[in-house]
Amino acid sequence: MTDCGEPGVFPTWWVRMHRSLAVAFLALAACSGGGATTTVTIGEGASDPVAAVEELQGFLAQGNFGAAGSLAVPGQAVLASLGEGVTPSAVAASLENGDGDVAANFWNGFAQGVGDTFAGEVTIEDLGTTSEDGVEFFVVGVTPEGGDQRVMITRDVGGQRVDLFATFGAGLAEGMMGPVELLLGSSNDDSQLILSALQDVVPSLLVAANDESLSPDSVQRILQLVELITRVG
Repeated sequence: MTDCGEPGVFPTWWVRMHRSLAVAFLALAACSGGGATTTVTIGEGASDPVAAVEELQGFLAQGNFGAAGSLAVPGQAVLASLGEGVTPSAVAASLENGDGDVAANFWNGFAQGVGDTFAGEVTIEDLGTTSEDGVEFFVVGVTPEGGDQRVMITRDVGGQRVDLFATFGAGLAEGMMGPVELLLGSSNDDSQLILSALQDVVPSLLVAANDESLSPDSVQRILQLVELITRVG
């Protein structure tokens, strides 16, 4: 994994991530006033890691973001939206009701960020597995024509799906520090639900932190977020 790249060839994961989350934030904020509801149903994941990325590429090229939403680990897109200022009540409601809409909009924003690069000619290959805290992750290399290889990390959660925190952890961590600190200072049901859900992304964040291409500051931010999340209890 890397958080650098030539903007004209394959824009940075960090830039893409914040574009994606801005779109997801707008979608969730728009529906949170009357109680979060989801109209995008989460379907099954892909048959194997490479198929997950290939299917995602195909859905994004078609503009079928609802189908693409099923290729993110459920619950992760809405947890990531904490870093964009989504209220804990809206996040908690989406965790309970399903975050299909947020995941769909996440990939919509991702597609806008990568432009034609990811939708064009790319080589997608299985790079093996890694594990953290007993959780197995699958590493998939994505190489656009004329560009550098990047990776996407998948997990088997009702089929293979992209793990957003393992793949984009470096871009997510900084924005989530403040919201998680506020959750730690609250004792209501919403904060407890969210903090419990965040425990599940700790192995994913540790995978992200193991990326040797990240700067020391980026790794430190990820580890600081892990420390905050694991402070619960």
